[in-house]
Amino acid sequence: MIGRREFLKAGAAAGAALALPRPAAGQAKPKVRFAYLQLGWAACEIVHKADLLGRHGWSAEYTAVPGSPAGLVNTFAAKNVDAIDMGFAMTAKMFEDGVPLRVTGVATALLGAIVRHRDSPIRTVDDLRGKKVAAVVGSSTFLDVRALIERGYKFDVQQETRLVTAASPPDMANLLAKRDVEAIIAWQPISDLAVQKGFGVYLTKQIDLWRVATGRKGDYPVHVCYLVNPEFIQQHPSFPADLNAAQKDAVDIWYKEAPRAIEIVAEVTKIEKPVLEVAHRETVRMLHGLTPDQIETLILQLRITKESGFLKSDIWDRPDRIRREFFWQA
Repeated sequence: MIGRREFLKAGAAAGAALALPRPAAGQAKPKVRFAYLQLGWAACEIVHKADLLGRHGWSAEYTAVPGSPAGLVNTFAAKNVDAIDMGFAMTAKMFEDGVPLRVTGVATALLGAIVRHRDSPIRTVDDLRGKKVAAVVGSSTFLDVRALIERGYKFDVQQETRLVTAASPPDMANLLAKRDVEAIIAWQPISDLAVQKGFGVYLTKQIDLWRVATGRKGDYPVHVCYLVNPEFIQQHPSFPADLNAAQKDAVDIWYKEAPRAIEIVAEVTKIEKPVLEVAHRETVRMLHGLTPDQIETLILQLRITKESGFLKSDIWDRPDRIRREFFWQA
């Protein structure tokens, strides 16, 4: 069991006011510690910089965690924060490893892509066999792409390429730029950076790998989700819905105020705006909420990931248990 969180009081007003519920006068807002991956590309930057949790009545402490997803995983597992965003496959692995969590909402559809060097002879996914390919091996992008290639193209990208393990997303771009590898398995905005800078060419998008592997054309499989400490939910049962509402606000800004969204993302990621403009245009779909249809797509994603061997637990064969134990539902 997770140790009980200290309930701190904070009275600072947050952001511009919206017509949303507020604590009564004189009543302190509940505190939540929210962390997200600095290069995660899920609109968390907008939630942070526009203080959208504050607009929904929370005193939020935001932290952008740099580097690979491992740092954010460790931060959450060590109980240093209450809620995070995380790649979906990695979230399932955390659950298997005994990290207390509930998936409370979705943040973005598939973000991954395989990008080849512009001078590489690689032209198809099958051409990756035997080539030097870089990836952040512990990331959900790599795990998902590996599973989809295995299902759709019948080969194991981890075993049948000369895989180079990168420490972080920028490392992949540097390896490709120097032609130390022939291709990278990356996610936005780093995949788009390689293309925008001219040394990279999209080989395939993760959404296309999904369609080949599953035959499904119209749905939006989830790349990044929100997860929350179950004890925090028990203490503050309104939080998951408020987090989903804040994400919806962020998605509205993403699509209706694109220049503002890009300005915010540039501030957090430190990536040049021309690159972010490409990434914004190439993004499959920003998401919010947690609907029954989304849950069914996520259950299929879990089954495919288990087929690849990354996930081991029998729970992923039991949709009833997944719905009850893994997802939060109001």
